Order: sequence, then structure tokens, then C-alpha cells
Amino acid sequence: MKVVLPFALAMIALTGCSAIANDEASELKWFKTIEETIDHGIKEEKIKKEDIIGEVSENGETFVIYKKQLEEGLGVGVSSISEQGGKFTWYDPDQDVLVKNDKVKKYSSQISWGTKTQSGKNFTIYTGLSKEQNPIVKTQTSEVSPTIDTETGIYFYIEPAK
Repeated sequence: MKVVLPFALAMIALTGCSAIANDEASELKWFKTIEETIDHGIKEEKIKKEDIIGEVSENGETFVIYKKQLEEGLGVGVSSISEQGGKFTWYDPDQDVLVKNDKVKKYSSQISWGTKTQSGKNFTIYTGLSKEQNPIVKTQTSEVSPTIDTETGIYFYIEPAK
């Protein structure tokens, strides 16, 4: 009995995780155009069209970068648009990141994280806030000039994970 109980609990946990993953995949809404997909994403993220600060196409994936007012201050969100069978979906697996904390008057010079798109490709996202016109991003392999939103100072760069 001592061996069976932990095994049974592990199986229940694994089955539950699998069900959650399947539910997430089945909740994706597919659209005929990228524009419809972006409109859906704007509603999902509770942002306005003006909050979108960039779109990046990299390694067959399209990313939408947007600013978002968070409870603590200014945030950045990154979602990808996946295509399958001529249809498109908005995919947002990651939390928004805080680049400017209004409560302590600090901003993030560089934040990076790994993400995986709905199609299974891995990328590294770099973002932050800069007062410079031409900030430099230090990636794992080089230094690059990111795209910068001159209105907010938010910069971003996306590359395939090595």
C-alpha cells in the first residue's frame, strides 16, 4: 500500500496537468486574418491599439510588443501570433514584466527571459527602459541595437534561443 499510494497520487497529478495543457490549447481562438487576431489580443490583454509599440517577425513567428499600465507602474507584454492551416491565433504564455516601478521611482535597464511560442519554437526576449536614443542590448552572443519606442523609452529585441 505504501508504494501504490504515491504512484496513484503521481498519476492523478500528471493526468491533471495534461488536462490543463489540453484545456489551454482548446481555449485558443483562431481567426482568418492577423488583424482580427490582433483585435482579439487587444481585448484579451485589456489594452488599446495605441499601446502596441511594435511587431517583430523572427524565425517564422510574429510577436506583438505592447505597453501596459500595471498596478506598480509601466509594464511590457509580449505575445506571439501563430499560424496554422491558414488561420491565426493570439498566444500569450508569459507574464507582463515591470520596466518602471512608480512606487520606488526605479526602472529596469534590461530584463530578459525565455519564451516558447504556440508552435513550439524557443526565443529569448530582451526589454527594458532607456533614456538613451540608441541603447545597446547584451545578448548571450553579442551586443545589438534594439527597437525603441521613443515615446516611452521602452526597448525590445527578440532572438531565437541558442
